[in-house]
Amino acid sequence: MIRRINYTNRIRIRRKDILIKLREQTDGNWFDADLSKLSDYDLPPESLVFLEAYRQTNWMRFGYGHVGAPAPEKDLLLKQFDSPEGILFRVKVTALGDAHKLIAEADAIPLLMLGQEKIEKDPLLSVKFSHELGDEIYRIDFADDRPLLLINCEIENYRQIAHSRIFLSLVYPAVLREILTHIIFVDRLHGEDDIEHWHYRWVRFVKQFSGVGELPKNEDADEQTDWIQKAVAAFAKKQKTRDKFVESWRNEL
Repeated sequence: MIRRINYTNRIRIRRKDILIKLREQTDGNWFDADLSKLSDYDLPPESLVFLEAYRQTNWMRFGYGHVGAPAPEKDLLLKQFDSPEGILFRVKVTALGDAHKLIAEADAIPLLMLGQEKIEKDPLLSVKFSHELGDEIYRIDFADDRPLLLINCEIENYRQIAHSRIFLSLVYPAVLREILTHIIFVDRLHGEDDIEHWHYRWVRFVKQFSGVGELPKNEDADEQTDWIQKAVAAFAKKQKTRDKFVESWRNEL
């Protein structure tokens, strides 16, 4: 069973202590990183620092010097990405001379856009309009190790559709069911021991409105499925999805 996360002796760097800003130049999108707060952590100054930029299947790695003197070891051009939107970063600190043993990390650090001075609240579910869905209307993508709702932008009036009551009432309960199923049956997480991980945030979100209680602690698939079903039913009731769908459908007739 895979558990997230609580690695032995590994330091969790807070996302708010890392600042990564977009820098647009004529030859593309660059970034600058402020890692000065790494000095607040109990890390050997000679430890190596790496930054990883990622979005879905695109990924780049940048050496960033040492904890005691963080500095980029090459240019910071995000050449693997066609646009800066939705890019996230990881910061990894590894021990020098110990086969690059990972001793500290931060994940899912957003790239601040031009004019943005601070990290906004990370949305529970990010949405991206995609040209690659074919005949599918939407899809949940877990390529970034967190759920992303892709919506087909090849459909006429796709933005209006994505915000319509019919779409919201039909799609969002199914999205919640798929995400909870992924958490329990794919990632096989049965606890909430990392408050910054997206698993924890979704479980906390469900518990706030559903009354289903804690995640099932055993491997009983029936109990796990029942927990998911109760959570989705409670979500649909709270959002009044049936009423929204019926009202919108009548207006279309």
